Amino acid sequence: MAIEKIIQINNKLITLLKYIASFALIIIGMLILYDVVMRSFINKPVIGIAEIIGNSLVIIAFFQIAYTISINAMIRSEYLLKKASYNIACLIEFLSCILGIIFFGLIAYSSFEPTINAYVRNEFEGHASFRFPTFPVRMAIFSCSILAAFTYLLKAIIFLKKIRIKNSEVNQ
Repeated sequence: MAIEKIIQINNKLITLLKYIASFALIIIGMLILYDVVMRSFINKPVIGIAEIIGNSLVIIAFFQIAYTISINAMIRSEYLLKKASYNIACLIEFLSCILGIIFFGLIAYSSFEPTINAYVRNEFEGHASFRFPTFPVRMAIFSCSILAAFTYLLKAIIFLKKIRIKNSEVNQ
């Protein structure tokens, strides 16, 4: 069916983002090590490392959000779900997905204009010796928020299908 194909494509995309984020985390670790070594032995910190690390961590976090959603690793009450009946648990999960869609939709909506402005105005942050462009960070926040909301939408559809299938089994 079409929804399974969409879910499969979504899962491949979020898995790719997870691997990119993991690789970036390794690079950040090396940058931190390099900065510490330079500070300790030469007494000269590397200029711009703090800006690179701070902005990269935001990108890494947003790259991982959709994957976290897809493996059901977002904060939720397992106790409540285990005590509820199957249909009620699916309904709770469905409502949780709706809240996730709203939450990440609002993040995407509120970050759209700053993302466009960062690109058009060629915004940078940092001091005179090192300036980091803000567009990649803002674009990661915007696009990954859309992807997270879309992942929640797919999960909501799955939970509705589970309720429908379970009810059709009971009626037979």
